[in-house]
Amino acid sequence: MPRGSTPGSSGPDGSLCMCMRSSAIWKRPTEYVLLELFENERYLRSDREERIHDLTAVNKQLIRNLAHEIKNPLGGIRGAAQLLEFELNAREHDELCEYTQVIIKESDRLQTLVDRLLEPHRHLHIVGDVNIYEVCERVRAVILAEFPRGLTIERDYDVSVPDLRGDKEQLIQALLNIVRNAAEALKELIWQGDAKIELCTRIARKVTIGKKLHKLALDLHITDNGPGIPSEIRDRIFFPLVSGREDGSGLGLTLAQSFVHQHYGLIEVESRPGCTEFAILLPFGG
Repeated sequence: MPRGSTPGSSGPDGSLCMCMRSSAIWKRPTEYVLLELFENERYLRSDREERIHDLTAVNKQLIRNLAHEIKNPLGGIRGAAQLLEFELNAREHDELCEYTQVIIKESDRLQTLVDRLLEPHRHLHIVGDVNIYEVCERVRAVILAEFPRGLTIERDYDVSVPDLRGDKEQLIQALLNIVRNAAEALKELIWQGDAKIELCTRIARKVTIGKKLHKLALDLHITDNGPGIPSEIRDRIFFPLVSGREDGSGLGLTLAQSFVHQHYGLIEVESRPGCTEFAILLPFGG
């Protein structure tokens, strides 16, 4: 970096990753310059959070509008199919009722999808004291019940972490969606008996979330040893209907992000083959 660069200067590739500050030490006959380099992490995180917040707000409004637009005609389609089935039964055309059943079942499937899209906006945000260990242990028990063989869920808890103020059920659902998503990605390793997920809790100090400085925050990490998130969707995994699995709905991580944002928190992810790590930051006190 050239002499005289200031905090936030761009590198040769346009990246903004390091800052420089310098202090001159004069000593005859030679001039000495002391250079101190430090990572501009706060600036990068603030910029990333702002972009995530803007995208989340746009996605939230889009989801609500789209869900309502789908829901109204969907009810009409299902109702018409039921009336048609009733007429067919009355005329003893039982073989044709198979088609009406397809319409009704697919309408119900789409209705379930719409309900899940609207889930974060449908229920009241019930705030109380939340013990994060109870949340983690509930999720761990549910996942191990679903995957009883071949999966190990390790725990690395900091016992000094205090209770949070938040909605316990929403936090359980957010964490459950992330851990279940990890377990689904580990299916091949589960079959081999080598799948691992780790839940780790720590206290983070002086954390900036959404341009607001918090003295203390919960730092919860969910790490797995799976194949990693495909590079083509890595930047879009929190978008609705984006999934790395053919049978995935693409809603689990979207809902998790919505619930965490309702707690004034943040989700970040780092992924490479052999290690995917989700980090959830939740400020104490909201």
